[in-house]
Amino acid sequence: NLGDILSTNADPDGLALVELDERLGETRYTFGEIDALADAVARGLLRRGVRRGERVAVLSANNARFLATMLGAQRAGIVLVPVNYRFPRSLSDFVIGDSGSVLVFTDAARRSQAPAGLPVVVFDGEGEESFDALLDPGPFEPVEPAPGEPAMFMYTSGSTGKPKGVVLSHQSHLWVVRTRLGGQEHPDRRYLIAAPMYHMNAL
Repeated sequence: NLGDILSTNADPDGLALVELDERLGETRYTFGEIDALADAVARGLLRRGVRRGERVAVLSANNARFLATMLGAQRAGIVLVPVNYRFPRSLSDFVIGDSGSVLVFTDAARRSQAPAGLPVVVFDGEGEESFDALLDPGPFEPVEPAPGEPAMFMYTSGSTGKPKGVVLSHQSHLWVVRTRLGGQEHPDRRYLIAAPMYHMNAL
């Protein structure tokens, strides 16, 4: 399961992610914290009635909760649809509708871009729409994907027409990860992700 990609050899207290936010400053997450957050997302999505194979869209700038949502959705067999928030509203609406997404994750800055008629979870929101309200903390056993089972729908840029959804399986992207990491040592390195996570290169 691509959502369970965190190394079982990783120190749960080891630094996994440093999130930089213009308003909130620096927030650090350990491997254990990201793992627990992903489990809470998986449980929360299922509690809300999202079923295996259904799609959830993410229309948001990069943040740690975006990452946890990706991992958590995939653990539950739910398909992630990252959406280019720089698209005109009509195009982002098209992508979300075309994908068949049943729920939209967003951030407060892009809440108004979410299409009407779909439930919304706001990463940095409050109340019933908030990310914290979705979470259901506790352990979660990731589903075992069938051969070719989708993990993500990534949409093309639309330079030759409307964006087209590309179906990416758990197995194909596990292969990508293992190939890119093979033979490399990473314990003392940090990587800056300056590209948006709706783009394949950032992911």
